[in-house]
Amino acid sequence: MDEHVQPQLSPPWITYFNELRNSVGADPTVTVGPLIPTDGNFIILVQTTDFEKAIALATLLKPTVQFGNVNVTIVVSVIGDGIVNPIPCPLDAFEIAHLFQVALENNLYFEQVVVRPQFPGGSNVVFPVFAAKVIQFFNDDISNLCQTFTEVAAKVFRDVMKDTICGIPILFSTSCTTSTEISEETVQNTDTDPKLFY
Repeated sequence: MDEHVQPQLSPPWITYFNELRNSVGADPTVTVGPLIPTDGNFIILVQTTDFEKAIALATLLKPTVQFGNVNVTIVVSVIGDGIVNPIPCPLDAFEIAHLFQVALENNLYFEQVVVRPQFPGGSNVVFPVFAAKVIQFFNDDISNLCQTFTEVAAKVFRDVMKDTICGIPILFSTSCTTSTEISEETVQNTDTDPKLFY
């Protein structure tokens, strides 16, 4: 029998599951998974032991994401205590900021949350601020040498969390600490002059 292994790409719901697991799941108090198939759709379970954190996550995470005719539903629960519901509107910018603080306080990538107007004289918006780090995982990405998904942390959190809550914009941001502030001794890419061979 002649078997040919054909390259296969990860379906978008697998990528989304891995984005959620590697961002929100980068917290010792949060478990993301499994990805549960149900009648051609999927459920992603997000669990924590902290009731307040669970409610905050349920309020901030996108409840459903659609990929063509496949729906992915995110369900947040307290381990041993059941599914929780999001907090309904109205919520102001400071209440939403508090939810980010509660939901992400132990997260590897989360640094702070800032409430201020986006424009002078404008209404307050919420800026969750994430470390200037990259989230990377294997993803059958043939455009990448290592076949990985690679994205800055703030962008991944923007993918999995709501960008507006109760009419208030959520502007996911990367830390203001620039790469030039990193000490020269930490740079490992030495001798990277291009070597051209013809």
